[in-house]
Amino acid sequence: MYNGEPQLGSDGKRHTLDGKTLIVPKQGMWMYEFCRERKPTKTLEIGLAYGYSTLYFLAAIRENCLGHHTSIDPFQNEKWHGIGSCQPRSLGASDSFRFIEEKAVTALVQFAARRETFDVIFIDGSHRFDDVFVDFTLSAELCPPGGCILLDDMWMPSIRNAVAFISSNRKDFEEIKTPVSNIAAFRRIGKDTRKWDHYVEFFDTHHSLRSPRRRLTQASFRRGSNSYHLIG
Repeated sequence: MYNGEPQLGSDGKRHTLDGKTLIVPKQGMWMYEFCRERKPTKTLEIGLAYGYSTLYFLAAIRENCLGHHTSIDPFQNEKWHGIGSCQPRSLGASDSFRFIEEKAVTALVQFAARRETFDVIFIDGSHRFDDVFVDFTLSAELCPPGGCILLDDMWMPSIRNAVAFISSNRKDFEEIKTPVSNIAAFRRIGKDTRKWDHYVEFFDTHHSLRSPRRRLTQASFRRGSNSYHLIG
């Protein structure tokens, strides 16, 4: 896929990738190693697109001989030709994969109603602040003690501010330092015991991502179900 070769879609045809919507190899390998080390039994990602991140999750599942992965994407066939949902089949990993073509808010509420939990949750859907905030809040209900929630695209102010809220207000989660500046990671360490009127001011402290070296031009990103993705 990184070579840009056309990929098989759900319509049986091969489609050219846009070359922009992806997870860079360094980030993907960190996610792979993260799952290899923790050996999660169930993983979840919000935002599938071409399935780059899905391949890393499935690769870890194969090496661990353990696990099942779920992807949510309401625009998978409409915008991405079903390419991401076809990737597990090409790897012979269909038995370890579930695709849900729903909005994240709908799917997450349904998971909660069924009391499903996930050991690792990767949030990479809509990148609007309010959507990321809701995705995290609902995902937290599905994350057991010791489970982790990862948020992609920390170069975006909307993501950094959502992360700032979590760090300041969700003391039932602790931030995990990562070697990849584009990902924020949190581990659940307890129950949410906040009072009904709890609120702590929050500020973006990830200033290093604002340096000129990290600025992107309009040509460097593309809007989609996985929203905006860092290139290269």
